[in-house]
Amino acid sequence: MLVGLGGNNGTTFTAGVIANRDNIAWETKEGLQQPDYFGSITQSSTVRIGAQGAKEIYVPMKDMLPMVNPNDLEISGWDINDATLDVASTCFFVVFCL
Repeated sequence: MLVGLGGNNGTTFTAGVIANRDNIAWETKEGLQQPDYFGSITQSSTVRIGAQGAKEIYVPMKDMLPMVNPNDLEISGWDINDATLDVASTCFFVVFCL
């Protein structure tokens, strides 16, 4: 449950999970962009757990902590405005990004 689901963080989080879960790609001026969790600390970070001789050993953070895969989340929440998520995210983009 996200408070402020229709705001910047809620719509970005929801769009990111949906894009990754459904493998939705989009065109940018650099070409086709594929979804990934590169910016997610829990999904793309590694943790140094030690060294074996001269070789350092790193493990993905998501393998060390018991976490649900973001693609398996059921997203819900509320916001003070009554706009749907597609309208709320579009309104945010138009107001703050142009």
